[in-house]
Amino acid sequence: DPATGYARDSVSQMERILPDIAEQGIRVISNAGGVNPRACAEAVRAAADRLGLGDRIRIGLVTGDDLMGRLDELTAAGESLANMETGRPLSDVRKHVRAANAYLGMAPVVEALRLGANVVITGRVTDTGLTLGPMVHEFSWQPDDWDRIAAGTIAGHIIECGAQSSGGNLLKDWRRVKRLADVGFPIVEAQADGTFAVTKHPGTGGVVGDASVTEQLVYEMGDPTEYITPDGVADFTTI
Repeated sequence: DPATGYARDSVSQMERILPDIAEQGIRVISNAGGVNPRACAEAVRAAADRLGLGDRIRIGLVTGDDLMGRLDELTAAGESLANMETGRPLSDVRKHVRAANAYLGMAPVVEALRLGANVVITGRVTDTGLTLGPMVHEFSWQPDDWDRIAAGTIAGHIIECGAQSSGGNLLKDWRRVKRLADVGFPIVEAQADGTFAVTKHPGTGGVVGDASVTEQLVYEMGDPTEYITPDGVADFTTI
């Protein structure tokens, strides 16, 4: 279905908060576009129009992660696109490939915010880029200000997986965590120098503490000295 391929529940969630976005100057960045970010953006636009907010909701659409149409061009140019685990080139399974996407970083998010979007919908953008992008925009960081780029990347990694850093991924004394069924999602409160605090809304369940944040820091971690993103490589051992 060419009209689907995105997280459809995101549209109903957005419709619920679009009036707040318009009234309070909130900006929302989401990779709910999945493999069809344009259709997701059009659905959110339709929701805004239904609410009479069409002229107050500016949607930034990030595309370019879909490489399906360029696979043969890339392999012909000498890029093997080898399997990271087996080393086999993509050509071994080319006839079976049905989708091919590459992670984008924070750059298009920063550009969309610069152009005035208050809703940014992306396809395959890194989880960390969704957090780093607004920090770079808000604080006017340079893309080669590596210490701050690393700090923003780490902030994004901490809050990238829903409520994991606020108790959902906690192993230490997890039975003592109260009201996980009503867990609060983590919030990063960032400063221009790259420092940040991790918290959650008062009155919500879960916990934010050294253990919950540290366990999320090492989640999905390969080499902790080389956390690779399109925006930079962070050394988590220096935190």
